[in-house]
Amino acid sequence: MLYVTTLLSVAAVAGFVNVLGRLDLPEATGVADETTIIVDRNGDEIARLHGEQNRVPLALVEVSPILINAVIAAEDRDFFTHPGVDPVAIARALWADVRSQGALQGGSTITQQYVKNAFLTPDRTLVRKLKEASLSIKLERETEKTEILEGYLNTIYFGRGSYGIGAAARVWFGVSAAELNIAQSAYLAGLIRAPETADISRDHQVEEAYRRRTSVLVAMLEEGYISQSEFEATERQPIEGYTLERIANASVQLSPKAQAAGAGYVVEMMRRQLSDAYGSRAVFQGGLRVQSTIDLDLQLAAYEAATDILNRDGEPTAAVVVLDQIGGIRALVGGRDFAVSQVNLATGTDGGGSGRQPGSSFKPIVLAEALRQGISPLSQFEAPPTMEFLGLDDGAVWSVSNYNNADLGIVDLFGATRWSSNTVYAQLILETGPSPVQRLAGELGVAAELDPVHSLVLGTQEVSVLDMATAYATFAGRGERHSPQLLIDVLDREGKVIDRFASSSDRVLSSQQADIITAILGDVIASGTGRNAAVDGVPTAGKTGTTQDYRDAWFVGYTPKFTTAVWVGFPDSNRSMLNVAGLGQVTGGSLPAVIWRDVTAAAHRGVEPGSFSAPDAFPGEVLGTNLGVTTTTTPPPATTTTASEPEATTEGGDGAEEPETGDETPTSSSTEVPPEPTPDDTTTTTGPPPVEVSTTTADPPAADEGDE
Repeated sequence: MLYVTTLLSVAAVAGFVNVLGRLDLPEATGVADETTIIVDRNGDEIARLHGEQNRVPLALVEVSPILINAVIAAEDRDFFTHPGVDPVAIARALWADVRSQGALQGGSTITQQYVKNAFLTPDRTLVRKLKEASLSIKLERETEKTEILEGYLNTIYFGRGSYGIGAAARVWFGVSAAELNIAQSAYLAGLIRAPETADISRDHQVEEAYRRRTSVLVAMLEEGYISQSEFEATERQPIEGYTLERIANASVQLSPKAQAAGAGYVVEMMRRQLSDAYGSRAVFQGGLRVQSTIDLDLQLAAYEAATDILNRDGEPTAAVVVLDQIGGIRALVGGRDFAVSQVNLATGTDGGGSGRQPGSSFKPIVLAEALRQGISPLSQFEAPPTMEFLGLDDGAVWSVSNYNNADLGIVDLFGATRWSSNTVYAQLILETGPSPVQRLAGELGVAAELDPVHSLVLGTQEVSVLDMATAYATFAGRGERHSPQLLIDVLDREGKVIDRFASSSDRVLSSQQADIITAILGDVIASGTGRNAAVDGVPTAGKTGTTQDYRDAWFVGYTPKFTTAVWVGFPDSNRSMLNVAGLGQVTGGSLPAVIWRDVTAAAHRGVEPGSFSAPDAFPGEVLGTNLGVTTTTTPPPATTTTASEPEATTEGGDGAEEPETGDETPTSSSTEVPPEPTPDDTTTTTGPPPVEVSTTTADPPAADEGDE
């Protein structure tokens, strides 16, 4: 027996030396997959996208020294002194394997583990073990210890789909590898040998998780990496207190900050765009580095503004989009919880749902077309409670009513917009025609398909929140439309730029036309239905919108720097928003305006707001008041606030919108939402100076219901 053993040993050593002399180091095959990382415009991490292997390579200097010490103490205390293999450990493992006649045991150094993961297959055979040892010695001769350690830490599996310390730190603790402390490092180092058997989130593995951590802490104490007091303090920390919950099969992982900011919807938009452009394999395994237009701080502010008020089960949901001056999406809130519903309420049909009716927030698009056709904003219109237009509702009478049957007397387009008069704007689209309005909406950035019918003026056809933000951003851009974009640039794993996304623009309106619209919409916030949207020290312009039976409520507006669209409604149906958040009913000038105000204020923290360009004139044909329509002489009964409107617009159908001037808004609210101002039903209104007009100049008195 001794003779045979000696003979075999000599032969094995001779063969080992021969192999060592002939082998070249192969190309690494075990580290092909790499995680894609998406960051915001400031470099803050938003999300990681990965396939089966979640790996983010790091330089050794980017890893906490505490983690390095923990791994060396647990896995290979002689790493910096041995030549790549530990003969004593190998002999001990081989003897145990021979006696048990089973698979090979441990005994591998860090170098051997790296060689196995990076260059070889995981087969547990004697041939593979000898090859592993040979390559380890050769690697040690040709490579610095620190390079080997760096490769090892980027290759080994830590459980939960994370390969390498860069991914593991995020998956287990939501921190970078540089931030790992003693407790975190000891737990991770203890996972290396068999990570899927010591997951603290699995009840039957809790005891093993604590045993592993203690074993590593003892080794660190023995090697002098930690003190006795640090050992005892760490032992007292419950592992459950500093580890994250396990996410099953999560190929898209949001950073904690992005999770808190409700960024799941916008990350899904980016994932789809990246996959369409580069393919899913590149996105989930190619290690792309993606910088987006999102500002995580503003995203968090927008999400909090949308959910702090509407935070109870059974309440409506808000969707928010914020664009910058060149079309960059700075924030997008698509719903309350992406984990519960993946339907993106901000993007309409593109988000898996449907669009929503914009109500009177669509009126500025009709105003823009009127200006393009040479109609002066100083044109005078009768604004009675109700008007009937013969033959415009599939051949029948189209009946349109102002909110609360308000009679505004004779008004120009400043007053009609300020108080959102349906009867005036119905007359205006008769002048422009619906087809030009439909075409202009598309030019402004409304991607939804619209029918060229007269009720378009009252916002009866479905659009998305992103559509409305894009259209209003064209007004803010003084007539230049910028297509919304989510990405700034995409780099490959080596840092080479694949794509850089530059903003492009198209002129839709003249600067003067856009400036007039801004002046009119500024008046809406200064003294009209949008007063709740006013932001101290920031020039603002915007428009409210409320649809039939309070099913949808909007506020869309802009400053010189940002454009924001806010929608509030029930996502799963066309339920009326009555008795919500302490309000009798939700209108565009209530909750949406307040959310808009809070988001806009957050967007301007530390940002110089700039100023609007004031129009120097209001050119165009000044229309008179008698436009050949029939004015109802007897108002509808008091219980009827609008004429009938189709709940869902059908082709060729017209209808009246329930507008948003707010007599019916209650005077008290648990959400501190002031009511909207109410127009007097007898007063004539006009545009602002410098242009003089011959009509009565008194504005409708402000409501005494708590306007800001």
